[in-house]
Amino acid sequence: MKKIFFTLLTLILTLNCFALKHSEEDAILRDFLWHEFVLLPKDKRPQIGVTLSAGGLRGFSHVGTMDVLMESGLPVDYMTGTSMGCIVGSLFSAGVSQERMRGLAEDMPLSALSSDLTLIGALKFLLNDKLFSSEKFQKFIDSEVGGVYYEDLNIPFACVSADIKTGEKVIFDSGPVARGVRASMNLPGIFAPVEYRQRYLVDGGVVDYMPVDIVREMGADWVLAVFALPDYSQNVPSTIMGYVLRTADLRGAYLTTSAEKSANFVIASRVGDIKATDIKQTAEAVDIGAKATIKALDDMKENLLLFSVDYVFK
Repeated sequence: MKKIFFTLLTLILTLNCFALKHSEEDAILRDFLWHEFVLLPKDKRPQIGVTLSAGGLRGFSHVGTMDVLMESGLPVDYMTGTSMGCIVGSLFSAGVSQERMRGLAEDMPLSALSSDLTLIGALKFLLNDKLFSSEKFQKFIDSEVGGVYYEDLNIPFACVSADIKTGEKVIFDSGPVARGVRASMNLPGIFAPVEYRQRYLVDGGVVDYMPVDIVREMGADWVLAVFALPDYSQNVPSTIMGYVLRTADLRGAYLTTSAEKSANFVIASRVGDIKATDIKQTAEAVDIGAKATIKALDDMKENLLLFSVDYVFK
């Protein structure tokens, strides 16, 4: 009887979701179906993948997004991420609490990124063309995830880096998590390439800003893409680093266009003119991500529920 009732309600939602949109009846149907959906066994529903975009420190908006998604009960079966999305995704997949991630967003010291972020390191960068080392960041991530390997994560996770010699996409889905995370966020022109297996690795945003394709290859049937969307029109860079970051952002926006089309649903956290390196605005980015996700949540639920009909009743 319950299955028949669920079937009838699904058909009603399918036929009337546009006519009832934003109505009280639609909300009742959606909430009931969502409650039933999140209780389904994994083999009775589509496999759900979440991919998190790059975006520098403004990508802490992903922390706010994951807060809301977890509160909604969304099951997450696979995750991917690039650069900042890789950092948040790896911590989440390793079981680091949302509270801890919010704490990092609100009070993450830049010194965790590199031991070279000092006055002497800056002088070496300017006078000797010596790039910063990101080795310290690998140790930081390792301490946060407990030295875990990709194979042992709570949620299967993969991240993307780029070989600066060949331009190839390099996918990390095995071995120590911290090594792949370091390579994925290793901004070219700022940090020295990570040498690994005769490759020289830099930020994955160079080749795949939002890796929808990879999470599908991992097994996801339905993919939610989360994009930390800056507003480039607000200002013109005034520093060398600013221009390096803006160039990466523009390329990322170009790469993201096709990724958005291949995702089933996209949540765009409009982080405005928050700078990719502004540590003082990371808490604001978290709030923006949460608000954007709350706004999109009902539409996301309807999209996934309609997509799931064939899986639930096959």
